[in-house]
Amino acid sequence: MPKFLSGLMGSVSDLFFPKICQGCGERFETGLSNILCLSCLNSIAAYEDPVCSHCGMSLPPGAFEDAVLSRCRDCGDGNYHLDQVRAVGPYEGPLRIAHHGFKFEGMEALGGILADKMVFSSPPAFWEGVETLVPVPLSPERERERGYNPAALLAFEISRAKGIPWRLLLRKTKSTRPQMSLTREERLKNPKGVYCPEEGAKVPSKLVLVDDVFTTGATLEECAKSLKEAGGSWVGAVVLGRTPRYF
Repeated sequence: MPKFLSGLMGSVSDLFFPKICQGCGERFETGLSNILCLSCLNSIAAYEDPVCSHCGMSLPPGAFEDAVLSRCRDCGDGNYHLDQVRAVGPYEGPLRIAHHGFKFEGMEALGGILADKMVFSSPPAFWEGVETLVPVPLSPERERERGYNPAALLAFEISRAKGIPWRLLLRKTKSTRPQMSLTREERLKNPKGVYCPEEGAKVPSKLVLVDDVFTTGATLEECAKSLKEAGGSWVGAVVLGRTPRYF
């Protein structure tokens, strides 16, 4: 098709089917697919240090002064398998809209843009010595239903950006109820004992789990537990969003 004709058809399409930003409600031409204008996309604010080492939530300057552990109030001084978590930002506004399109509306192509935000919101020191990226697995039934694993797509894109290999080291042994449909107490119990290393997998010493959202951290904790039992010594995680405290 001639370039001028293609451009004309695009203009006609924009006239009758304009892109409306789900963030601000305004019409737009340039942005994230057909869901966010460029202004709303660029408004996604990354967490800044200091952050809670267990959930990645940003805290006020000096929050950890004289503290033994760099943890927020919610995470407290519990014993965790996760050694460090980094999140792009709070799971709300444009970040939540972008994630929803990527995970629930089949917009796989957004993975690269979202993965870039995960990379650049994490300090270089977080990636030092990391041998492997490990996406949180879906059950085979859920992956067939969705057609792809969002965490694996993010791991693939982060791997391309950082030059760190990614591997499907974990498998989910049975289907569980979707975490988003459960109470906090149910979320903590739901993933117990359902993740294990792939048969014959050799687990490196330093790994980073990749997932989309940190809510209670129960799923990531179970994955980290499984990896450490199989030989991992340090397991971190990188996610897109950290849900508000009331979840």
